[in-house]
Amino acid sequence: MVKTTTIRLLATGALAALLSACSILPKGPELTVYQLPQRQIQAQSVIVPDEILRVAIPYSRSYLNTHRIVTVTPEHSLAVMDGIRWEDSAPVVFRDSLIRALRGAEVYRAVINDDTASGDHSLRSDLQDFQLDLSEQPGQVVISLDVSLSNLRNKDALIKTRSFSARAPLQAESNDAVITAFADANQQIQQQIIQWLAAEVKTR
Repeated sequence: MVKTTTIRLLATGALAALLSACSILPKGPELTVYQLPQRQIQAQSVIVPDEILRVAIPYSRSYLNTHRIVTVTPEHSLAVMDGIRWEDSAPVVFRDSLIRALRGAEVYRAVINDDTASGDHSLRSDLQDFQLDLSEQPGQVVISLDVSLSNLRNKDALIKTRSFSARAPLQAESNDAVITAFADANQQIQQQIIQWLAAEVKTR
C-alpha cells in the first residue's frame, strides 16, 4: 500500500489519505527504491544511418531534480510520496530509460549518453513534468518535455524542436500502481519521440 497510509484515490477520504501519504520532507531514512519499468518499443522501419545520437540529461526545475517521487496535491501544492524514491534523480532516470528505448528502436547506429565527446547528433530536452497529479480525480501521472535535435557535425544546420506530453491514470491504490502509471506514461512519450526521430531520419 502507499506509505504511510493508503491514498484513497477513487473513494471518499482521498484528501486525508493523501496528506498522510505525501510530505514535503521525508519522515525517515528508510525509503523503498524503485526503478522505472522499461516497456518494449518496436523497432522503426527506417534505413539506419551510420550516425551516433548523443542524449543529454534533461534540464528540469529544482523540484523535479530529486530522487523522490513528486506529487501535485488536491490543493495544487507540491509534495513527495512518503517512503519511496527513484533509484536516481528523475531527470537521470528519464534519460537512461529513453536511451534504452532508442537503442531498441534502431533509429541510429548507436545511442550514447552526453558524458562522452563523440556523436553526430545531440538530443537535449527540458523536462517540464514528471509527477503524480492528484489535483483532479482520478489521479494520473503526467510527463511532458520540450526537445531539441541538433547536428554536431554541421553547426549551421537548423535545430529541430518539438514538445511531447503523456498521461496515464492510476489503476489502483498502491505504490506499485503509481510506478506502473509512470511506466505507461513513459512508454507513450518514448514512442512519440522515437516516431519523431524516425521521421527526421527519413527526410534526410
